[in-house]
Amino acid sequence: MEKKNYIVAIDLGSHNVTAAAAVRGANGKMVIEAVVREKSEGVSSGAIDNIELAVKSLKTAVDKLQEELNIKVFEAYFGISGEFIRCASHNDWVAVGDYANGVSQSDVDELYARMEKVSAPSDDEVILERIPQNFVVDGNKEVPNAVGAFGKSLSSTFNFILSLRTPIQRLTNAALKLGIKPLAIHINPLVTAETLLETDEKEEGITVVDMGSDVTDLTIYYNNVVRYVASIPIGSNAINNDIRSLSIPEKWVEKMKVKYGNAVAANVNEEAGISYNTAKGKKVILQCNLAAAIEARVRDIADLVIEEIKCAGYDRKLPYGIVLTGGGANLEGIADAFTKHTGIDTRIGVPDMVVDEESTEMVDGPEYATIVGLLWNALQGGTYCMVDQRPQPAQPAQPSQPAPPTVAPTQPAPPRYTPPVSPAPAPTPAPTPAPQPAPQTAKPQTINERYGAQQQTVAQPTQQVVEPKDDTTTIVDESKENDDNGKPTKRGSGLFEGIKRFGRKATEFLEKMDSNNNDDDIL
Repeated sequence: MEKKNYIVAIDLGSHNVTAAAAVRGANGKMVIEAVVREKSEGVSSGAIDNIELAVKSLKTAVDKLQEELNIKVFEAYFGISGEFIRCASHNDWVAVGDYANGVSQSDVDELYARMEKVSAPSDDEVILERIPQNFVVDGNKEVPNAVGAFGKSLSSTFNFILSLRTPIQRLTNAALKLGIKPLAIHINPLVTAETLLETDEKEEGITVVDMGSDVTDLTIYYNNVVRYVASIPIGSNAINNDIRSLSIPEKWVEKMKVKYGNAVAANVNEEAGISYNTAKGKKVILQCNLAAAIEARVRDIADLVIEEIKCAGYDRKLPYGIVLTGGGANLEGIADAFTKHTGIDTRIGVPDMVVDEESTEMVDGPEYATIVGLLWNALQGGTYCMVDQRPQPAQPAQPSQPAPPTVAPTQPAPPRYTPPVSPAPAPTPAPTPAPQPAPQTAKPQTINERYGAQQQTVAQPTQQVVEPKDDTTTIVDESKENDDNGKPTKRGSGLFEGIKRFGRKATEFLEKMDSNNNDDDIL
């Protein structure tokens, strides 16, 4: 079996857990080997609140992935997002070592080293990413490339992505309980955007909105740099709760939203009705009422997105608009609703840019953007996951036609040889007819002594394997009429039983003739 260098990624969300494995393709793109998506439990707003339920959900998805690829996973990359993710900026500077020859790479490295020493503002938080926003020489001149620029000082503002320690620790513990070591835990908003955006879009300005179940993540790109990251604590579950408030049974909410829902009420027929069953019988709801409830909640989410964009200072600075992705982006008309309520062009993003054509069908929906982003980010790093690639199981033999005989067609195969059973010659006394042939049994030793030279015997087996009707195997001792407790033993083959009965009758007849004639020459 060919050994493959696998990248394995796991995204534990509030509603679904997704596990996937990929390898690097010949064209540099990524080949998705398998994707498993299952319902998750024990997670709320991106953080684990019940580790036993979370581990059970992880195990279900990972087991199916391992079974599909016939591997055992020991390492994986994980993603995380939630309202506990936030941004913070920090500015620092260094003196240029040789300002006559401009800024050198060592000056830039020194500035990065100073940023690495910056700690989180509190012990409850951890810094996950440090992203430089710009480079400025002499405090007033921003330069796109620091190396080679002239100046006496070099400064920069770094964007720090922070997270609370507790959600990170809980996710790590859940993975370790499953026997999987997290190679890294990435911020979902950062890795998702990399699989959806072209270079020009990141350069000119664009926002990626990932609508999950409980959380909506937002990432802003400008001048090819991540400028802002935020997590809004509301998602598509809020839409489901609004539909539930219309007296729709919970079991029908998601199906009704996906099949009949629309984020723009004006796009549906006002007279169309949707029937559904309840415990009290069939009920009907107008499709326009369903769409009105959905549109109202989508408008709230869009308003929160616009508020974050304004807070970051990029209102009216995003010519490429909004890319909407995540499971919530599957809702009919949601892109039009965002365009209508934000005034910004919105499109649906599918992560097919970095995936090889042979496997794009496996991740052809916006709900796979995060898992593809985790895989792609790990693949770019070049560190593969440790997996045990088991041998492929032997395929069951397919029924086929029997092979043609090796002998010529005109020469039939000889019959199967069966050892003959030769009966002993029957004695022929003059006054009476000759008895039937009598094989020797275990008891008549006197006959064997008298006629052993001329009588052929049938070998009497002491044990015989009998296959009862209950498919069990029983060993029967044929040399006993009764067992050790005095009960009759099970009989063996009908052939040997008949031989024994016939042998006893023949023996009695011969002994009777012997007592009458005392003739030792009977043949």
